[in-house]
Amino acid sequence: MAGNNVVGVEIGQLLAGAHKRAARRFAGALAPLGIDGRLFGVLNTLGRLGPCTQARLVTELDGDKSTMMRSVDELEAMGLAERRPVPGDRRARAVELTDEGRERLAAARVTADRVAGELFAAMSETDRTALRDLLATFLRGVPD
Repeated sequence: MAGNNVVGVEIGQLLAGAHKRAARRFAGALAPLGIDGRLFGVLNTLGRLGPCTQARLVTELDGDKSTMMRSVDELEAMGLAERRPVPGDRRARAVELTDEGRERLAAARVTADRVAGELFAAMSETDRTALRDLLATFLRGVPD
C-alpha cells in the first residue's frame, strides 16, 4: 500500500514539473505577441464560443470573477476584445473579440501548436494519445 502512495507522490511531482516547464516555454513564446497564457486562455475561449458573458468565461476557464474582470480589462485596453450590451439584459455585457483580437488569437494558436510540437517531440503519437486519455480519466475521477 505504501508503494502506491510513493508512486502517487511521484506522479504529482512529475505533473507539477511538466506544468511549470510547459507554462514557462509557452509564456516565452507568447511574449512577442504581448499576451500571456492567462490572456491566451480567454482569447481562445472567446474564439471557440463567440461572444459570451464574463460569468460564462469564469465557468469555462474555472477561474474567479476578479481575475476574469482584470483579464477582460487588459484585453480591452489592448484592443483585442470589447464588452457589448446583451440584448434583453440591461446589466449584462458580452465579451467578444475584435478584428485585432481574432488576428492575435490566430497567431497565438500557431505559436501554441509550435510549442506543443516542441514539448512533445520526444513522445510518439501513441504516447501523446495515451497521456491525453490518462489525464482525461484522472480529471473525470477528481471532483472539483
